[in-house]
Amino acid sequence: MKIKLNDLCKRFTSGEQVLENISYQEEFKSLAIIGPSGGGKSTLLRILGGLIMPTSGEVAFDEKTVTYTEKELLKHRRNIGFVFQSKGLFNHLTGKENIMLPLVHVHGYQKKEAEKVAVGLLERFNLGDDGGKFPSELSGGQQQRIAIARAMAIKPRLLLLDEPTSALDPELTSEVLDMVKELQDDGQNIILVTHEMGFAKKACDKIIFLVNGRLMEAGESPSLFSDPQTPELSGFLSKILEWKV
Repeated sequence: MKIKLNDLCKRFTSGEQVLENISYQEEFKSLAIIGPSGGGKSTLLRILGGLIMPTSGEVAFDEKTVTYTEKELLKHRRNIGFVFQSKGLFNHLTGKENIMLPLVHVHGYQKKEAEKVAVGLLERFNLGDDGGKFPSELSGGQQQRIAIARAMAIKPRLLLLDEPTSALDPELTSEVLDMVKELQDDGQNIILVTHEMGFAKKACDKIIFLVNGRLMEAGESPSLFSDPQTPELSGFLSKILEWKV
């Protein structure tokens, strides 16, 4: 997939400048957005997914510019899967029902058809025994994996993940990252915000590094990690590696 950002800016009504003149163009399979907290990573991800509008600038995927009108954004979002930090599962629904819900109510599936898709995804990702459980009966890793399965149910053109392993312990983090890697290996286009530098380095082919709303550095994952070109990235990676965050 090809992404193109042209002078992308985002300023909130409070006057806070969150993204400033971001321009980037690249072919990618999996793109990681990294950087210090408060740098605009999640805001950028939401703009790419059409959840919030930029103040100015353009976003395009495969040479098609995203039009930020509600009618066009509805079409755009139908081709994108979202997974956020909070998982976003409905507590009163089982894992299977959580996967079925958007298929029936947003994408027009019949209930039996949606159930078939949900069961297939649960089996594919080794969650077959968890589909009948409610979120409160699942571990954080299981909840997040079901959230990813739900996002994949629509066969999205692009999967967006915002810190998918946030607040998970190492074992559960590994479960989620293994699932994301499997999707990547199957050819799923992915953009993720992550603090897991090992995963970004090994599993993502392209990297964007944001600091205070500015694109400080971008490039191929191996070279960017091994030979940072800016003091900001060098300092960021040094801190991460020192404490193995």
